Amino acid sequence: MTSVPPPNFVPAPPALFMDYAGRRYAINVPRFIIGREKGACHLLLNDPNVSRQHAAIELSSGAFFIVDLGSRNGIGYNGHRVHRKQIVEGDRFEINGHTFGFSFRNP
Repeated sequence: MTSVPPPNFVPAPPALFMDYAGRRYAINVPRFIIGREKGACHLLLNDPNVSRQHAAIELSSGAFFIVDLGSRNGIGYNGHRVHRKQIVEGDRFEINGHTFGFSFRNP
């Protein structure tokens, strides 16, 4: 017997975890904002070289992406500046010396 999901069924996205400064954050919203603007960001970076809303982790079509929100100093990935990149297991990104690691596993 095969089970068929109800017509309005939307599968849950994969769990994504971000490691930063010795802490692990669960990305559990469709758009997680990183920046220095209080009240507008999920993760605040107290750094004048970080834009008010610097980057977003976005869920799109079942995959997570890191997106530069028009920042002046950008997002670094493997020594290159990226504007939008799909996040895969073990990815590490940099925003002005702040390093963020990503995993789909929660040890």
